Amino acid sequence: MTDIKLHGYSTSPFVRKVGCCLYYKKLPFEFVPVNPMDPRAIAFTGQTQVPVLQIDDEWRTDSTPLAEWLDELFPEKPLFGQSQQDKGEILALDDWVTNSLILSSFRTVYDTPMPMTARLRQTAWRLAAIVSSQTPLADEVRNAWPEILQTAPFIKHMMCHVDTSESVKEMRDRIGMELIQHLQGGPFFGGRTEPSLVDFAIFPQLVFGYMVGYDDKLAVAQVPELREWIERIAQYLPENSILVPDFMVINPLVQDSEAQAGRSAQSASAWGGS
Repeated sequence: MTDIKLHGYSTSPFVRKVGCCLYYKKLPFEFVPVNPMDPRAIAFTGQTQVPVLQIDDEWRTDSTPLAEWLDELFPEKPLFGQSQQDKGEILALDDWVTNSLILSSFRTVYDTPMPMTARLRQTAWRLAAIVSSQTPLADEVRNAWPEILQTAPFIKHMMCHVDTSESVKEMRDRIGMELIQHLQGGPFFGGRTEPSLVDFAIFPQLVFGYMVGYDDKLAVAQVPELREWIERIAQYLPENSILVPDFMVINPLVQDSEAQAGRSAQSASAWGGS
């Protein structure tokens, strides 16, 4: 039996991405929560970057190289397709996920002038509650979480790649259109017939806010192609694939058997759509 541990915090989109890859490959693993304010759980690495994937006595970092490592060790259910051309196309889309889709969510927090709007503060406090549910935080730290997010070094670093001539709204609108375009008719991103790393980078990013309750509805589910894609990807993953404790999931994507039976007639509302 291979001993696999994923170290990180569930509020990180890159940690959730690696978690979904492990779930897809059906590799049993232990999730080891890391306190972002006191990352002693990964002191053995000599750095503070997450995710950290530990397989037996070896460890590595950085979500996309970690996915490549998983494909090397466990080639079943490949994350990068069947050829070098597939891999190049998947890596290009994965780069878009990091530098556009994920970056836009960080920018929303970073560019918001203080004091934050009530909604953004509530979102930040919900994130603090999720972190604290796995690695307890002092009350003063939880209360200051909105300010801590805005000054986080990794967010500041990512903001170096932002085109500030484009407003936050313009960025969001563009990325929404690009998201649909990158699906290329599906069934999976890039028009692929099997899931790839890109699907597992995008899925937890789109559903996280809805599942943990700071988004009232799953907005992307209002687009039929994206709703159908979410339903397809969910079949490859456990009900709770976002690495938070089960009690932190407010809106599970998988309904009970009775609700599932009627979901075909109520698809949009069951998935948080209008």
